[in-house]
Amino acid sequence: MRIDSALRTARAAGRPIVVPYLLVDRARKNRLAATVRALRDAGATALELGFPFSDPIADGPVLAAAADRALAHGTDWSDLLAAGRTASATLPTAVMTYANPVLRHGLGAAARALGAAGVSGLIVPDLSLEEAGPWRQSTRASGLSLVLLAAPGGSPDRVARIAKASRGFLYLVAYYGTTGHAATGDPVDLAPIVATARRAQPALPVLVGFGVRDRSSARRALATGADGVVIGTALEEAIARDPRPEQIGRWLRSVVPTAVG
Repeated sequence: MRIDSALRTARAAGRPIVVPYLLVDRARKNRLAATVRALRDAGATALELGFPFSDPIADGPVLAAAADRALAHGTDWSDLLAAGRTASATLPTAVMTYANPVLRHGLGAAARALGAAGVSGLIVPDLSLEEAGPWRQSTRASGLSLVLLAAPGGSPDRVARIAKASRGFLYLVAYYGTTGHAATGDPVDLAPIVATARRAQPALPVLVGFGVRDRSSARRALATGADGVVIGTALEEAIARDPRPEQIGRWLRSVVPTAVG
C-alpha cells in the first residue's frame, strides 16, 4: 500500500497514525527487515527512512551522530534504495533526505529510482515552498507523495499554502529547534496550525514531529487535532540501548497511543 492510502485508511478508521523514523545504515541492513516487521506489529502505520547526510540542519545531536556513524560505515545511495525495497515490502515507506543528495543524482532520476524501489513518499526538510514546484512535478511523475513541512512560526496564509501543496501528509514541526531537544521558552499552541491546515486541505493527514518521545507526548500531539506522530530521536535512542527487533517493537508498543485525542 502507498503511504498516502495507508494514512488515509488509518485516519478514517480513527486509529492514531504512527510513523517511526529509521536511519539507513549499511551496518544495520541485516536486521532491517526484521526491525520493520517488529515496528509494523507494534502499531506503526508507515515508515520514514532517513538518508544520512553530513550537514543535517534539522537533526539534533542524537540523529546527527547516528548519521555520522552511518556515513563512516560507507552508507550511500545504493543502500537507501536497497532499504527502500526491503522496508516497503512490509510498511508503506517515505524517504527523508536533504536536497543535496537528491540533486546530486538528478531530481528526475532520483525520484524515478526511489519510486522503482517501492518508496511512495519523499520528505525534504530544507526544501522551501517557493522551491518545491519542480520537486512536485518530478515526484508526481514517479508516484511519490512530496511531504512538506510546516513550522510553528508560519503565518496562517503560509501554513495553508504549504498544506495545499503537500501530498501524503503534512509534517508539522512541534517546536523551534532541532530534533531531540526539549522545547524551550513558551510552548507553541499547535491546535490553530492544525486547524488552518485542515481547512486548507481537509483530506490531508497532519502529523506532528519533533519531541514525541513517549505515550504522553504522543497524546499531547494528538490533542492538538493532529492525526498522528513521527517518532525519530527516541527510537534511535532505543536502538542504541538494544537493537534487537523484538526489543524495538516492545519499545514502540509502549509509545503508541491507544486512541486519537
